[in-house]
Amino acid sequence: MAKNQSNSAKLYLFVYNIIQFIGWSYGFVNVLLYIGKRGDYKDVWPHVQYSVSLFQSLQLLEVIHCVVGLVPSNAIQTLMQISSRLLVVWGILLPVVESRNSIGVPILLISWSIAEMTRYLYYALNIYEMVPYLLTWLRYTLFIVLYPIGVSGELITMVSAFPYIRDRQLFAYPLPNANISFYYHYMIVLVMLSYIPFFPQLYFYMIRQRKKMLAPTGTKTGHNKNH
Repeated sequence: MAKNQSNSAKLYLFVYNIIQFIGWSYGFVNVLLYIGKRGDYKDVWPHVQYSVSLFQSLQLLEVIHCVVGLVPSNAIQTLMQISSRLLVVWGILLPVVESRNSIGVPILLISWSIAEMTRYLYYALNIYEMVPYLLTWLRYTLFIVLYPIGVSGELITMVSAFPYIRDRQLFAYPLPNANISFYYHYMIVLVMLSYIPFFPQLYFYMIRQRKKMLAPTGTKTGHNKNH
Protein backbone atom coordinates (compact mmCIF):
# COMPACT_ATOMS: atom_id res chain seq x y z
CA MET A 1 0.00 0.00 0.00
CA ALA A 2 1.22 3.50 -0.79
CA LYS A 3 2.69 5.45 2.11
CA ASN A 4 0.44 8.48 1.55
CA GLN A 5 -2.74 6.42 1.41
CA SER A 6 -5.84 8.27 2.60
CA ASN A 7 -7.78 7.06 5.63
CA SER A 8 -10.79 6.19 3.44
CA ALA A 9 -8.60 4.13 1.11
CA LYS A 10 -7.07 2.32 4.07
CA LEU A 11 -10.51 1.58 5.47
CA TYR A 12 -11.76 0.30 2.12
CA LEU A 13 -8.77 -2.02 1.68
CA PHE A 14 -9.07 -3.20 5.27
CA VAL A 15 -12.75 -4.06 4.80
CA TYR A 16 -12.08 -5.72 1.44
CA ASN A 17 -9.37 -7.94 2.88
CA ILE A 18 -11.42 -8.83 5.96
CA ILE A 19 -14.38 -9.79 3.75
CA GLN A 20 -12.09 -12.00 1.68
CA PHE A 21 -10.65 -13.54 4.85
CA ILE A 22 -14.13 -14.35 6.13
CA GLY A 23 -15.23 -15.71 2.75
CA TRP A 24 -12.30 -18.08 2.37
CA SER A 25 -12.56 -19.13 6.02
CA TYR A 26 -16.22 -19.99 5.45
CA GLY A 27 -15.34 -22.11 2.43
CA PHE A 28 -12.48 -23.84 4.27
CA VAL A 29 -14.65 -24.78 7.24
CA ASN A 30 -17.39 -26.06 4.95
CA VAL A 31 -14.97 -28.24 3.00
CA LEU A 32 -13.59 -29.78 6.19
CA LEU A 33 -17.04 -30.33 7.70
CA TYR A 34 -18.37 -31.89 4.50
CA ILE A 35 -15.43 -34.29 4.07
CA GLY A 36 -15.39 -35.09 7.78
CA LYS A 37 -19.10 -35.85 7.86
CA ARG A 38 -19.26 -37.82 4.60
CA GLY A 39 -15.84 -39.42 4.84
CA ASP A 40 -15.49 -38.75 1.11
CA TYR A 41 -14.33 -35.82 -0.99
CA LYS A 42 -16.67 -36.45 -3.91
CA ASP A 43 -19.44 -33.89 -4.43
CA VAL A 44 -17.68 -31.39 -2.16
CA TRP A 45 -17.59 -28.80 -4.96
CA PRO A 46 -21.38 -28.24 -5.20
CA HIS A 47 -21.34 -27.75 -1.44
CA VAL A 48 -19.01 -24.71 -1.67
CA GLN A 49 -19.26 -23.61 -5.29
CA TYR A 50 -21.14 -20.37 -4.62
CA SER A 51 -18.78 -19.04 -1.97
CA VAL A 52 -15.62 -20.09 -3.82
CA SER A 53 -16.88 -18.74 -7.15
CA LEU A 54 -17.86 -15.44 -5.53
CA PHE A 55 -14.72 -14.75 -3.55
CA GLN A 56 -12.41 -15.97 -6.29
CA SER A 57 -14.14 -13.68 -8.79
CA LEU A 58 -13.98 -10.75 -6.36
CA GLN A 59 -10.21 -10.94 -6.70
CA LEU A 60 -10.61 -9.15 -10.02
CA LEU A 61 -11.08 -6.03 -7.90
CA GLU A 62 -7.40 -6.38 -7.02
CA VAL A 63 -6.49 -5.66 -10.63
CA ILE A 64 -8.51 -2.44 -10.37
CA HIS A 65 -6.74 -1.64 -7.10
CA CYS A 66 -3.46 -1.80 -9.02
CA VAL A 67 -4.71 0.24 -11.98
CA VAL A 68 -6.07 3.11 -9.87
CA GLY A 69 -3.03 3.15 -7.59
CA LEU A 70 -4.58 1.88 -4.38
CA VAL A 71 -1.75 -0.66 -4.19
CA PRO A 72 1.70 -0.60 -5.83
CA SER A 73 1.45 -4.08 -7.37
CA ASN A 74 1.63 -4.66 -11.12
CA ALA A 75 -1.85 -5.00 -12.66
CA ILE A 76 -0.78 -7.41 -15.41
CA GLN A 77 1.05 -9.68 -12.99
CA THR A 78 -1.90 -9.63 -10.60
CA LEU A 79 -4.30 -10.51 -13.42
CA MET A 80 -2.10 -13.41 -14.51
CA GLN A 81 -2.01 -14.81 -10.98
CA ILE A 82 -5.80 -14.65 -10.72
CA SER A 83 -6.53 -15.92 -14.23
CA SER A 84 -5.50 -19.54 -13.72
CA ARG A 85 -7.84 -19.93 -10.76
CA LEU A 86 -10.69 -18.21 -12.57
CA LEU A 87 -10.16 -20.63 -15.44
CA VAL A 88 -10.39 -23.59 -13.07
CA VAL A 89 -13.56 -22.24 -11.45
CA TRP A 90 -15.46 -20.81 -14.44
CA GLY A 91 -13.89 -22.79 -17.25
CA ILE A 92 -13.54 -26.25 -15.68
CA LEU A 93 -15.51 -26.92 -12.50
CA LEU A 94 -18.73 -25.11 -13.36
CA PRO A 95 -19.23 -26.31 -16.98
CA VAL A 96 -17.67 -29.80 -16.67
CA VAL A 97 -19.64 -31.68 -14.03
CA GLU A 98 -17.41 -34.77 -14.22
CA SER A 99 -14.33 -32.80 -13.14
CA ARG A 100 -15.89 -32.08 -9.75
CA ASN A 101 -15.19 -35.61 -8.50
CA SER A 102 -11.49 -35.36 -9.27
CA ILE A 103 -9.12 -35.72 -6.31
CA GLY A 104 -7.68 -32.41 -7.49
CA VAL A 105 -10.78 -30.56 -6.27
CA PRO A 106 -10.38 -31.03 -2.48
CA ILE A 107 -6.63 -30.52 -2.92
CA LEU A 108 -7.05 -27.14 -4.56
CA LEU A 109 -9.93 -26.07 -2.32
CA ILE A 110 -8.01 -26.71 0.89
CA SER A 111 -4.72 -25.23 -0.35
CA TRP A 112 -6.42 -22.17 -1.85
CA SER A 113 -8.41 -21.54 1.31
CA ILE A 114 -5.50 -21.79 3.75
CA ALA A 115 -3.30 -19.61 1.54
CA GLU A 116 -6.00 -16.96 1.10
CA MET A 117 -7.04 -16.92 4.75
CA THR A 118 -3.46 -16.23 5.74
CA ARG A 119 -2.80 -13.75 2.94
CA TYR A 120 -5.90 -11.62 3.41
CA LEU A 121 -5.63 -11.47 7.21
CA TYR A 122 -2.01 -10.44 6.80
CA TYR A 123 -2.91 -7.73 4.29
CA ALA A 124 -5.74 -6.40 6.47
CA LEU A 125 -3.64 -6.09 9.61
CA ASN A 126 -0.63 -4.82 7.69
CA ILE A 127 -2.60 -1.77 6.56
CA TYR A 128 -2.57 -0.56 10.17
CA GLU A 129 0.80 -2.13 11.01
CA MET A 130 -0.71 -4.62 13.45
CA VAL A 131 0.69 -7.86 12.03
CA PRO A 132 2.00 -10.28 14.69
CA TYR A 133 5.21 -12.07 13.79
CA LEU A 134 3.47 -15.47 13.72
CA LEU A 135 1.12 -14.29 10.97
CA THR A 136 4.03 -12.87 8.98
CA TRP A 137 5.84 -16.17 9.34
CA LEU A 138 2.77 -18.11 8.21
CA ARG A 139 2.19 -15.75 5.26
CA TYR A 140 5.73 -16.22 3.99
CA THR A 141 6.19 -19.90 4.91
CA LEU A 142 2.99 -21.84 4.20
CA PHE A 143 3.27 -21.11 0.47
CA ILE A 144 6.33 -23.39 0.33
CA VAL A 145 3.94 -26.33 0.65
CA LEU A 146 0.58 -24.83 -0.33
CA TYR A 147 1.63 -23.35 -3.67
CA PRO A 148 2.87 -26.59 -5.27
CA ILE A 149 -0.03 -28.52 -3.74
CA GLY A 150 -2.54 -26.02 -5.07
CA VAL A 151 -0.98 -26.02 -8.54
CA SER A 152 -1.04 -29.83 -8.52
CA GLY A 153 -4.75 -29.77 -7.66
CA GLU A 154 -5.42 -27.32 -10.49
CA LEU A 155 -3.54 -29.43 -13.03
CA ILE A 156 -5.17 -32.68 -11.90
CA THR A 157 -8.59 -31.05 -12.22
CA MET A 158 -7.79 -29.73 -15.71
CA VAL A 159 -6.54 -33.12 -16.84
CA SER A 160 -9.67 -34.83 -15.51
CA ALA A 161 -11.86 -32.39 -17.46
CA PHE A 162 -9.84 -32.50 -20.69
CA PRO A 163 -11.46 -35.54 -22.39
CA TYR A 164 -14.97 -34.20 -21.72
CA ILE A 165 -14.06 -30.77 -23.08
CA ARG A 166 -12.51 -32.34 -26.17
CA ASP A 167 -15.25 -34.86 -26.88
CA ARG A 168 -18.07 -32.34 -26.39
CA GLN A 169 -16.20 -29.60 -28.22
CA LEU A 170 -16.96 -27.35 -25.27
CA PHE A 171 -16.56 -23.66 -26.10
CA ALA A 172 -15.19 -24.66 -29.50
CA TYR A 173 -15.80 -22.38 -32.47
CA PRO A 174 -14.69 -24.19 -35.63
CA LEU A 175 -14.88 -21.94 -38.67
CA PRO A 176 -14.39 -22.59 -42.39
CA ASN A 177 -11.11 -20.77 -42.20
CA ALA A 178 -9.03 -22.97 -39.87
CA ASN A 179 -6.67 -20.09 -39.16
CA ILE A 180 -9.27 -18.41 -36.98
CA SER A 181 -10.98 -21.44 -35.45
CA PHE A 182 -10.92 -21.80 -31.67
CA TYR A 183 -10.73 -25.08 -29.77
CA TYR A 184 -11.02 -24.76 -26.01
CA HIS A 185 -9.27 -28.05 -25.24
CA TYR A 186 -6.16 -26.80 -27.08
CA MET A 187 -6.23 -23.69 -24.93
CA ILE A 188 -6.37 -25.86 -21.81
CA VAL A 189 -3.24 -27.64 -22.98
CA LEU A 190 -1.48 -24.31 -23.48
CA VAL A 191 -2.54 -23.15 -20.04
CA MET A 192 -1.18 -26.32 -18.43
CA LEU A 193 2.09 -25.94 -20.33
CA SER A 194 2.35 -22.33 -19.17
CA TYR A 195 2.76 -23.57 -15.60
CA ILE A 196 6.22 -24.84 -16.57
CA PRO A 197 7.82 -21.39 -16.92
CA PHE A 198 5.53 -19.40 -14.61
CA PHE A 199 5.41 -21.69 -11.56
CA PRO A 200 9.18 -21.60 -10.84
CA GLN A 201 9.30 -17.86 -11.52
CA LEU A 202 6.61 -17.01 -8.97
CA TYR A 203 7.73 -19.66 -6.50
CA PHE A 204 11.30 -18.44 -6.31
CA TYR A 205 10.09 -14.84 -6.20
CA MET A 206 8.17 -15.78 -3.04
CA ILE A 207 11.27 -17.50 -1.66
CA ARG A 208 13.19 -14.23 -2.08
CA GLN A 209 10.33 -12.32 -0.46
CA ARG A 210 10.39 -14.75 2.45
CA LYS A 211 14.10 -14.16 3.05
CA LYS A 212 13.51 -10.42 3.02
CA MET A 213 10.40 -10.37 5.20
CA LEU A 214 11.69 -12.84 7.79
CA ALA A 215 15.15 -11.34 7.99
CA PRO A 216 16.26 -10.19 11.46
CA THR A 217 15.13 -6.68 12.39
CA GLY A 218 17.45 -4.08 10.93
CA THR A 219 18.47 -6.16 7.92
CA LYS A 220 15.22 -5.90 5.93
CA THR A 221 15.49 -3.94 2.71
CA GLY A 222 11.85 -2.85 2.70
CA HIS A 223 8.29 -3.69 3.60
CA ASN A 224 5.79 -3.86 0.79
CA LYS A 225 2.14 -3.53 1.81
CA ASN A 226 0.54 -5.02 -1.26
CA HIS A 227 -3.09 -4.67 -0.21
